[in-house]
Amino acid sequence: MTKKSGFDLRREKKMKNIEDATLELLNEKDISNITMDEIAKSAGVSKVTLFNYYNSKDKLINTTIQNSFASIIDEYERLIESELPFEQTYIELSQYKMRKIQSMTSMFFHNVMQQYASDETFFDKDAQEMSDRLILRMFRKGRKEGKINPAYSDEVLLTLMHIYTEGMKSQAYNSDNLIKYGDQITQMFLNGLR
Repeated sequence: MTKKSGFDLRREKKMKNIEDATLELLNEKDISNITMDEIAKSAGVSKVTLFNYYNSKDKLINTTIQNSFASIIDEYERLIESELPFEQTYIELSQYKMRKIQSMTSMFFHNVMQQYASDETFFDKDAQEMSDRLILRMFRKGRKEGKINPAYSDEVLLTLMHIYTEGMKSQAYNSDNLIKYGDQITQMFLNGLR
């Protein structure tokens, strides 16, 4: 592994500052009301720097959102590959997801959906497949420990998770209740209704 130059490290730090500032604005305002001038000021860089690194506002916003989700996937992978037993892994994943939901506003989710609606390649098929592979690795861990009935196929388990995830994304459901009852919902998922 080659050591990064000072230039590369400074560039990465600037890009992180820019994406952090953009993420903060995405939590506060509609995309149409966010300007490159505002992002530059918030990040402490020039507008020219923004265009040098990202070429356009759309590219910056897409990169920011995608990198935010990539960091979530990285944490999922770390937890799934940890030495924690299946049930503790699932509890940690659920708690992490709740913390992320709490840190993201309804405006952020609105902005994500707005970007997705304007660019169908915004979330690529590979991202969903990667998420599914992680979920299956977690369920295989549970099967290996005897916590998941081996009669449940991967397809059935993925379908259940997709239903669960889509329900969590529903705007019809109050996210405060999801957070309030998150631990109980996790226990019901792990233990069934016994």
